[in-house]
Amino acid sequence: MPSIRTALFLWLLGSLAATAAPPDEVATREATCRWADRPPVLDGKLDDPCWKGAEAITRFASYWEGKTPRPGTRAYLAWDDDALYYAATMSDAELRAFGKARNDSLWNGDVFEMFFKPSADRPAYYEFQANPKALIFECFFPERGIYPKALGQAPVLGNTAVVHLEGTLDHPGDTDASWTVEGRIPWSAFRPTGGRPKPGDEWRFALCRFDFGPEGTPPVLMSSAPLTEPKFHRHEDYGRLRFEGMVSRRDAKDRRDAEKTED
Repeated sequence: MPSIRTALFLWLLGSLAATAAPPDEVATREATCRWADRPPVLDGKLDDPCWKGAEAITRFASYWEGKTPRPGTRAYLAWDDDALYYAATMSDAELRAFGKARNDSLWNGDVFEMFFKPSADRPAYYEFQANPKALIFECFFPERGIYPKALGQAPVLGNTAVVHLEGTLDHPGDTDASWTVEGRIPWSAFRPTGGRPKPGDEWRFALCRFDFGPEGTPPVLMSSAPLTEPKFHRHEDYGRLRFEGMVSRRDAKDRRDAEKTED
């Protein structure tokens, strides 16, 4: 017969297990892309007003393996009449990068990836990437499975990125800290699906990472969306990104203060 203390402990343990959210419930199912009063200066510092007012997307995990979010990744999205802006800071103990030119296979090294699907009912979507070398990848997919014959010759969409490294790139054996990326995608890149969204529009999206460790070890794959398989193109599992229009400066300040309190 267990003691009262043991019984209470077992009951509490069971209650916590019962109320804990399964891994996919803490994924980024919804996020807001907020209006940028001024476009960011692309320097990798993330000290621009638009990032201070942006929603932080922090829940990244290998959800298909039942993993819960791991700390160390903070991503942001903002927009204005001209472009979609993105930024992310990522902890990384082993900075590694692959590629020499636009649209190389950047995923053979550390890389930050973004997938946007403007319409839930139409198959077209986009993929954008940036790696610690500031190399970019950009591609429009009319539908899943239809790839350009030569990715290097795929149309230029205008993705640009700047990075800042805290550590040494491609120096095995030392310990690095992190890397930061800041970039811009002009709305002309989305012309095949209608271009710039309107305030209140919702797109499907996923932000993803390849995080490589020591040589010979498999990379850690992470996504903000609750992917049920280790396939970043699985857009039926993507989250929803809502484009928010201009708001008053006071509303923006109140929101930032509330987010600081939550952190």
